Amino acid sequence: MRKQWMGLVLMMGLAGCGGGGGVITDTAAPQISQVELGWRSQTLYVSAVVQDAETGVASVVARVVAGNQTQTVVLQLQSASRYEGALPSNTARVTLIARDHAGNERTTDELIAPPPNPPF
Repeated sequence: MRKQWMGLVLMMGLAGCGGGGGVITDTAAPQISQVELGWRSQTLYVSAVVQDAETGVASVVARVVAGNQTQTVVLQLQSASRYEGALPSNTARVTLIARDHAGNERTTDELIAPPPNPPF
């Protein structure tokens, strides 16, 4: 009887304090800013600042339309919050997609790739 009573007291105590810890639910998508799309030498790069204050950034990818195909390019973390990736030379359009560790996603508007630097 004593064990049952102690178990009941313990359960009531945990219920009263929220079960021992509050769960914070992340429902906010990562923020994408300072998106840059341009040529360096003969390579087209995309970069952006991506931040997520709650659970952190899990991935940043570029959905690329190159020729008549759609490809995915994974951007790499370059510094604190700046991600960058090299794109195919025949890229026409780019959309960035950032996902946080809670599964929230943010997608940018589609960007039109600039023409290559001369000489073509």
